[in-house]
Amino acid sequence: MSKTKEILSSSSSCSDSDDGTERKKRKKEPPPAKTKKEKSAKEIKASTRNPQGDSTEENMFQIGKMRYVRVSSFKGKRLVDIREFYVDKEGDTKPGRKGIALFPDQWNQLKEQIPDIDAAIKKLC
Repeated sequence: MSKTKEILSSSSSCSDSDDGTERKKRKKEPPPAKTKKEKSAKEIKASTRNPQGDSTEENMFQIGKMRYVRVSSFKGKRLVDIREFYVDKEGDTKPGRKGIALFPDQWNQLKEQIPDIDAAIKKLC
């Protein structure tokens, strides 16, 4: 047997304790406590600005702790953006990856289906 095979076979033992001692389980460390205060809705709206420098405060609507519906324009197209926001290392609030941007026609389709969606929710409860 070659040296590399010997090393591999000796290091890849399947038994838990060849010498009778048990391995100590590694304790999971708790996640670090949040040190930065979460921003209020007004602070998020004030810190979120579009490229022209205008505040998007009038176009943002809070629907959860860090979730907002925002009406904006991207590459000349209007969008309804439903998205989670997060606070970065510098303390700025930014839009996260979790969310969806809908064109106005998609938004209108969703609005038309709201009664059906509500009925489906009531069925499950």
